[in-house]
Parts: sequence; structure tokens; C-alpha cells
Amino acid sequence: MFCRIKALCAVLGVILLSMTSCAIKYNTPLAYMEEKGGVAFERAGGDDFFESTYLLWFEQPIDHNNPAAGTFRQRVWLSHKSADAPVVFITEGYNVTKPYKSELAELLEANQIIVEHRFYGESCPDSVLWGYLTIKQSAMDLHNIVKYFRKLYRSRWVSTGISKGGTTAIIHRAFYPDDVDLTVSYVAPLNFAREDERLISFFDKVGTEEIRARIRDFQIEVLSRRDSIYPRFAAWARANKVSFAMGPEAAFELAVLEYPFSFWQWCVPPASIPGKDASAKELYAALYRGVDFRYFSRLEGDRMAPYFYQAYTQLGHYAYNASYLKQYLKYYPYDIVSSDILTPDTGRALYYDPSAMEEVRHRLIINDSPMIHLVGAKDPWSATMADIPGLRHNHLFVDPEGCHHTRIGNIPQTMRELVLDVMNLYLKRGR
Repeated sequence: MFCRIKALCAVLGVILLSMTSCAIKYNTPLAYMEEKGGVAFERAGGDDFFESTYLLWFEQPIDHNNPAAGTFRQRVWLSHKSADAPVVFITEGYNVTKPYKSELAELLEANQIIVEHRFYGESCPDSVLWGYLTIKQSAMDLHNIVKYFRKLYRSRWVSTGISKGGTTAIIHRAFYPDDVDLTVSYVAPLNFAREDERLISFFDKVGTEEIRARIRDFQIEVLSRRDSIYPRFAAWARANKVSFAMGPEAAFELAVLEYPFSFWQWCVPPASIPGKDASAKELYAALYRGVDFRYFSRLEGDRMAPYFYQAYTQLGHYAYNASYLKQYLKYYPYDIVSSDILTPDTGRALYYDPSAMEEVRHRLIINDSPMIHLVGAKDPWSATMADIPGLRHNHLFVDPEGCHHTRIGNIPQTMRELVLDVMNLYLKRGR
């Protein structure tokens, strides 16, 4: 897939190497980490691309403004190619269970650092102190990790992330514009409200009216025939030992409400939408293919609890337009149905702070740091893409047929070449 891309990027490698400091003291991360100290690490293998991979544990302050609050260990994977190669710095928005090779690392022949987000996965204090799960604290985590590796890797740095990970990369760049030379985000939203209205109105104009009508009709048909469809949902939950905090029947309704978002996010083929004459089996199968039922489960709720906390305190989220469905809904008979039912029980009401993302927007405008954003026009998250007017160095590339899996390798060729040209421009000259 990347043969042509690599050919187009050949000049990038030469440029990046030429920018490297000749005063590199360490040739291997092992020698560097053993001498520098300050981080626990273990060898985690290597492959045909990377020379070696290490699992690292960084001791991070729970509160960067108050060291007395204690620390937690943050999980990081370092994949080393060479000391003089560039670095792809991956800011995950969630947990990470294992290392992987990113698109950018392959394109740039780069070293790679993957950072698990604070308070996700294994990167948690003994007890979650929700008040410290903020965008500023996360940005400071990332800043510490960059500082640690700067003396090992002195070439160009590119930060990147997908979806919420892309949002994390943008926010890190807003607070620490000099940490990296370029940021490349994939399908990353920047919401500016608790439940951003742009994520509701998006569904009034995406695709064609015919497809939108078919989706609405499908949802109505499923709810109208719940007596024959819900038992299949309940049977699946029992067979897979999945439970729901809101109850299985309410979860069933949420799954139906979620269908349009998932449909457009993942480019579900319109032909897969059953008509009104479909059997209950066919309707259920389409719902099952289109929506991840586990998204509403207790197990997934535990994993996603930090996400929904962040969404409803700082990052924002989406709500469901149920105005055309409310007569068919037993548990959510409203025009607008909130997703706040998925927020964790923190012992107190969650307050959304609009100033958090407004500060990010302000800093992005002031800094105008070089950034590239890849967006799929059919992805609902495109409604809140990082489109900030007036910035000279903020480059949006919107694939008209793209969804949430939009990447450099699958966008139209002409657009791909433009992306690579912009990358070349900033990595050649810096800011």
C-alpha cells in the first residue's frame, strides 16, 4: 500500500537526517536509559522494522502542581530504529494493550513512542482521583516524556493520534507548542460544548435524503417490532455474560439511537439497511452489525469511564436526536437524549467547564503551530474538526468519502501527495 507513498517521501528521509545533530551521545535507548535513570523499563522485543522495543513506566505526578499529591506509573512503549531518525510521538486517548507500528513511523522511517493516557488502562493511581483527569494534567504528562527523550533523539519530532488520541495531540501542542515540530491528527474532534450541537445537526445533511430516510425507517421498524427483536438482544447479552447498568431494555433503546452515528462513522454500506418488509431476524442482524452492543455494558463502562468523565467535564460529547422516535421509546421519550447516563459514579455531580476547550482554542490561535488534520467528511466527528479560522499553519485535509478510518494511505492520491508536501515543508525547514 505504501510503496508509492514511500517513493514520494524519499526526500523526507534525507532532509530529516540532515537536520540531525552530529553530537549524539547515545546510540541505543538501553545505554541512554541506564545512564539517565528515572524510568523503569524492560525489553519488549523487536521486529523487521524496529531494532528494539521497550515497555517503560514513567513515574508521573498525580497533580503536576502539587508533588505532595503522590504519583502514578504511566505506561509507554518505545520502539527504536536509530538514534538519528525522527520520532513519531503517539498520544493515545485511551488505554494501550500492546505496541504497534504506526503509519507515520513507516512513512518517516522513524522511532516511535506510544503513551497510554493518564487514568486509563494500567496508567492509574491506586484509586482514581477524578479531579486530576484534566487536559492540562495530561499535557504535562506528555511534556515530561518529551523532555526525557530529547537528549536521545535530536532529530525532528512529529506528534500524532487517532480520534481522541488526535485531540490529545492537539491539546498537548496547544500547551507546549515547542515540544514537537509537527502535529498530524487523524479524525480528531474539538468539541466546544457539553453536547456539541454540531454533532446533532450533522445528521440532517450527511449523505442523501434517501439514505437518511432509510436509516430513520429502520430505527422506527426495530422499535415498533421490539417484541420480536429485543428477545434476540437479551439472548445475546445472556450468552455473552454482558450486563447493563441502565438495564437491558434501556440499553436496547440506546443501541437503536446509536445506529445513525455508527452507520456514518464506519461507512456502513447503505444496501445493508433492511427495508420494512424485512424479518425480525434480518432487522436484528443489521442492528448487531451496525452497533457495538458492548459500548453500553458494565464492562465497557468500566473501561470507558475515564472517557465519559472527560467528555462531560471538559472535552464534550454528542447527544441523540430522538424527536422522530420518541413515541416508540419507553425509557428515553425525549426530543434529545443525552449520553450522560454513561458517566461514572464519582460521588458528585459532574460539572462541564466550557473554559477548558476555549483556552485550548485561544492557545492554538496564539501559537499557530504547524498541524495537519486528516478528516473523513462522512464521519460524524468531522462536524467538530479542528477548523479554526485565521491560522496559517493549520492544514485540513477532508476526504469527501472518508469515515473514521481515514488515513494517509487511503485518501485520494492527489490529496495524499498534498499531505506529504506539507509534511515535507515543515520537517525540512521547521516552523
